[in-house]
Amino acid sequence: MKLKEYLTENKFTHISFINAVEQKTGHSFSQGGLAKYVIGARIPRKKEMQVLYDFTDGKVAPNDFYL
Repeated sequence: MKLKEYLTENKFTHISFINAVEQKTGHSFSQGGLAKYVIGARIPRKKEMQVLYDFTDGKVAPNDFYL
C-alpha cells in the first residue's frame, strides 16, 4: 500500500501522522520529508522505511516506494 493511501484510509494529516509516529516510535519526520515520501519525490532511508513499516503494521512496505 502506498503511504498516501495509508494516510487517506486512516484519516491522517501529515502533521497528525508525524505526531502519532513520534509518540509510538520516538522517531520524528519533517513535514517536508514526509510530503516528499507521499508524492514519490524521495525514497525513505532504511531506518525511515523500517519505522513506517512497523508503525503501519506492515501495510506500507519498502517495496511500495518503488514502481
